[in-house]
Amino acid sequence: MKFLRFLVLNFISCVFLFPSSSFAQGHITHLDDYDEKPVHYGFVLGLNQSWFNMKTSDTYANSNFIANTKFSTGFAVGLSMSFQPTELFAIRISPTAVFGQRIITFQDQTTKATTDKVVESTIGEIPIMFKFKSQRRHNGRMFMLVGIKPSFSLATKAAQETERIRVKTTDFAIEYGFGFEKFNEMFKLAPEIRFSHGLGNVLVPDANQFSSQISRLVNHSVSFYLFFE
Repeated sequence: MKFLRFLVLNFISCVFLFPSSSFAQGHITHLDDYDEKPVHYGFVLGLNQSWFNMKTSDTYANSNFIANTKFSTGFAVGLSMSFQPTELFAIRISPTAVFGQRIITFQDQTTKATTDKVVESTIGEIPIMFKFKSQRRHNGRMFMLVGIKPSFSLATKAAQETERIRVKTTDFAIEYGFGFEKFNEMFKLAPEIRFSHGLGNVLVPDANQFSSQISRLVNHSVSFYLFFE
């Protein structure tokens, strides 16, 4: 997946963009009292690529359509609040607005005409992540994280279409990923890569010629985030 390679390259760039003194000894230690504070606040910016995992219906087997899902890119902005009961463990809540779309392509096998059904939406997400951190080495450390993500629709443009593909306004997903914390003089920067897998079928069945081809849609995404605290 090209986007995943892009995310990994961005993550590596963020890590190695900073001076090698991030992990070196004998230099100034920034925010040396960071782990002594139980709560931290910040904001987050992100890029994501999302898609539907699709299961076709019995109608599809007898139809003249070929259906496929497409990857689409979006972006996210939000706030974050971290609770840190110990030096190596934290619980982070980050209410986020995600702007993007998901696309399903239908191709008529006779005419070869292609129709893109776009579910364009603004989604509110509230990821609750559990962070497991390595020991801090001077101004940097790695971490892994896992958690849950309830989400809800703030706006969906697909509702304006006649033969639309409708999705539910709420969803629930599991998420996991990894990242790097870089302590600067005034703030902490934490780039991370996260994978999200929806747990439920978000399709709202309709009788139109497109929606009837599908029996199940599940949300998936991979994201690159920059957290500033």
